[in-house]
Amino acid sequence: MWPWSKDSDKPAAPASAPAPVLPSTSLPAANKTAETKKEFDPTLPEREKLPKKLQSIVDKSDKEDNFFDELVEGYAPPSTESNVRYAAYAARFRTILLSAHRYVAYTSDIGESFRPVAHPWLVRGAYGISWAYILGDVSYEGYKSYWSNQRILNPQLQLTPRQQKALGIDPTSTAVVPTPAAPGVVTPLEDYRTVMLQRGIFQSLASMGLPAFTIHSVVRYSGRALKDAKNKTIRTYGPIGLGLAVVPFLPTLFDKPVENAVEWVFHKGFETFGGHAAVGDSPLIGREKQLSEKPGNKEKEL
Repeated sequence: MWPWSKDSDKPAAPASAPAPVLPSTSLPAANKTAETKKEFDPTLPEREKLPKKLQSIVDKSDKEDNFFDELVEGYAPPSTESNVRYAAYAARFRTILLSAHRYVAYTSDIGESFRPVAHPWLVRGAYGISWAYILGDVSYEGYKSYWSNQRILNPQLQLTPRQQKALGIDPTSTAVVPTPAAPGVVTPLEDYRTVMLQRGIFQSLASMGLPAFTIHSVVRYSGRALKDAKNKTIRTYGPIGLGLAVVPFLPTLFDKPVENAVEWVFHKGFETFGGHAAVGDSPLIGREKQLSEKPGNKEKEL
């Protein structure tokens, strides 16, 4: 109290009260966690077959995902081997389109068959659809060829995660270590611009020129043959029916022969004017098909 007072004269500090003991709430949680661990069974349940409808949905989804992955990567098959482009015209030309492949390319020929009784805008519209298809087909073939060139010039593009997945390789695996490869050389024959020109010539001949000539000839000469028919329906629609009857046979008649002929001419032309360096080891025919092959498949063939 006073400066001269002794320490013993100071009042003693009150003793601190003991902390109240709270009920433990962690014990039930700990017991519950232990019980959960005991109840958890790490073994997986037995594999069971999905119901038929559910399995079909899963298969369809996987197929669509795989198609669009290959479409973006440039591995989708040529449009001449696919029915995907027929979806927009299936309702109108279903009977014809489902008979064989590539009938959208021949819609101009369908218009040619209807020329005797159709309005001119219908014929012009059919030709417009055909040329739109050809433009899309040539563009996509150029897209595939461009990325094929890039994979040769830049080998590291061959092992992107998406492409590793397409080849069945786990992109996250540490065991997968891509070996660096030296950039390759793209020959003038394999250049994407050459491929687009070659595809454009093929489509112009196989999808437009030759089919149009064939259909026009059938309609013309059958019309002459039936001009004296007494039945007006036969005289008017007979040439149309005969013209449409030819359409299912057009792919078989022209696709493969024209494709092989165009590839052969391009190969021989480049080899004649540019020598072996202009064509490399490319085959005489079948180069278009190689654009749809994945790197893994090519390595197996080699």
